[in-house]
Amino acid sequence: MVNLLTRIRGAWLVALAIALFLAPAVQAVGKGSKKIASLSHGLIKVPYRAWLPEGQGSNIVLLCVHGLGFSSEAFQQFGNYMAAHGIPTYALDVRGFGQWVKMQGHQTVDFESCLSDLEQALRTLHKAYPKARVFLVGESMGGAIALRATSRYPELVSGLVSAVPSSDRFAKTQQQVIVGMHMMKDPDKPMDVAPMIVKRCTADPVLQQEWSKDPFNRMTLSPSELKKFDQFMKDNHDSAALVEKIPVLMLAGFKDKLVKPEGTIELFNELSTPDKLMVVVGDGEHLLLEEDQLTNETAWILTGWLRSKTSDRLKHPV
Repeated sequence: MVNLLTRIRGAWLVALAIALFLAPAVQAVGKGSKKIASLSHGLIKVPYRAWLPEGQGSNIVLLCVHGLGFSSEAFQQFGNYMAAHGIPTYALDVRGFGQWVKMQGHQTVDFESCLSDLEQALRTLHKAYPKARVFLVGESMGGAIALRATSRYPELVSGLVSAVPSSDRFAKTQQQVIVGMHMMKDPDKPMDVAPMIVKRCTADPVLQQEWSKDPFNRMTLSPSELKKFDQFMKDNHDSAALVEKIPVLMLAGFKDKLVKPEGTIELFNELSTPDKLMVVVGDGEHLLLEEDQLTNETAWILTGWLRSKTSDRLKHPV
């Protein structure tokens, strides 16, 4: 742990590590209600979910982006928790996942269109909550998408929470060989990516089976889509340097077997903003926010950080 944390530099809040105890998963979800709807973006209806508190007047709104293979449904526990604590929480389906798979002509991964969806969603939320600060929250692929969107639309983002957004994966060479072999046979033929994703997301065989069979998840992707994904993740090094003033909280799991924590720390160091915090969750695996993996300790840190960024002294102008 010490060697890992010595890699972090360039911030006044350097690092917080949770390594000495097993953090229990959040149990109480309160009364937040899940709503499934669509956002109008030109002629396209962008699918999203919302978990809304019973009361009004929150000065924090969250817009979440899920990881590869998953969907906005993955934020159900997270959204319920935030809604129960008075924070309206929204999550989009990334192009090629979730409800997009059912829409003719929109079944393939499209990062550029997803970024455009996020821009529209951010503008819509600012109109709906004119007095609130809108934060982007993303994990894994979603963390990378949220990072890219923050670098593009800084005037729309009050703060960024990005969990494991790095392309620095374990067994990366082996995975590239497998994808390359499928690419030579047929670049557009779907292949099962569950062994590359789910089995490295968690060591729990019960969770592995649940996530692989979840009807909301998409675990078959074409080699061309995976190549596009890999390039998008690599390009985020340039995006990190463009985040100059936005407050950023980055998260990584110390027991992550899919993405190396060092890769997330490298991106953290490349952020230009001085207002950044890196949290390494000692008992965290790859997913820290999605699929019922949010713990009480991580939730406490996250909500504390969010509220510190919405105080009068620390507000980021929108």
